[in-house]
Amino acid sequence: MSRRRHRALPMSAVSLRGSSWDHPRGHLPMLATAASYQEQHAEVSIEWVPRSLKNFGVQSVEQLVGEFDLVLIDHPHIGAMAASGCVLALDEFVEPSVLAALAESSPGNSHESYAYGGHQWALAIDAACQSSVRRPDLIDNAPRTWDEVVTLSESGTVLWPLCDVDSAASMLSIVASLGHPSPESEDRFVERESGRFALATMRAVAESSDPRCLSMNPIAVLEALSSADDFAYSPLCFCYVNYSRLDSPGQRLAYGDVPSPARGTAPRGALLGGVGLAVAAQCSAQREAVDYACFVAAPDVQRGLYFEAGGQPAHHAAWADLALDRDAGGFFSGLAQTMSRSWTRPREPDFAAFQTAFIELFADWYDRSTDTDSLLDELDELYRRRHRLARESTS
Repeated sequence: MSRRRHRALPMSAVSLRGSSWDHPRGHLPMLATAASYQEQHAEVSIEWVPRSLKNFGVQSVEQLVGEFDLVLIDHPHIGAMAASGCVLALDEFVEPSVLAALAESSPGNSHESYAYGGHQWALAIDAACQSSVRRPDLIDNAPRTWDEVVTLSESGTVLWPLCDVDSAASMLSIVASLGHPSPESEDRFVERESGRFALATMRAVAESSDPRCLSMNPIAVLEALSSADDFAYSPLCFCYVNYSRLDSPGQRLAYGDVPSPARGTAPRGALLGGVGLAVAAQCSAQREAVDYACFVAAPDVQRGLYFEAGGQPAHHAAWADLALDRDAGGFFSGLAQTMSRSWTRPREPDFAAFQTAFIELFADWYDRSTDTDSLLDELDELYRRRHRLARESTS
């Protein structure tokens, strides 16, 4: 599937190391695809080393590629990766027809989110976004508006992952659901009224919920929902197919649209997530690494081995497969519209660093202040500082 622009290597052993992330969805399908690829290419060995979910979102890819040949990445890092040249521009190795087919078969903007500056820097192998999630045996119908979410939270059955990383993500989803995706302008990152509404909603639900929610990430919330009957619903949580599959070890969960500002308003603005597979520029076996990346992203692998190993595919061949959807507990059909209306974060070179600073604003915000404007003021100052630094670096 890849162009052989590099001199063929001898048939001696080729060793590739990859950095995955530490969850069955993020690590097990990489082990399975590596084993299958090695069966077909005896000269290649591939080792995958998992990193934490938080590090997946915030750790610099430029640091990782010094140690790994293959890296699973989050799309906000794309601009920084492109600017540094630390990963390969895959469109220089992969046939245009292959990339066009992957783009056409991408759920939402999964494939497009790894493109920047006219190049494709990673292949989408995992598609995800924030969604609502519920225990269908405990709650028949999910809240449809944010006000309904606040009302339901007063019953104590709502569990929203509001650790610092996911508070930032949730805030961005809510303002996008209100029709004001960030950034608002060159001086303001979040439209002020939408930002106030988002923060007030998050605080109101947090105050009615188990305080552990303030340190929980999506995995912790999904584990809690599926393992006990204490909680029934979460309004914004990155989706994991592992918890809706028919072979899930716990109580099966159901995913659906995010809440809207008002009934009759189409749900929109769920933050796009997912995983891209990038190849380090320093990799000494670029041809083999790119070929393996194409193998993982291929429709037959995505619909077959990748899903069977616990993965969450990023190809329409999987999302449109009725048998797969049944085995996934309706995961794909339940989220198809949510994915199509999802929102993609900026990918400029300095955005990943800005996002990390934005996340840090939530470290103790729920404890230290009830003034939503204080956080919004700090956020806007971070955003303006980002622009000042960008201008200074180019002057």
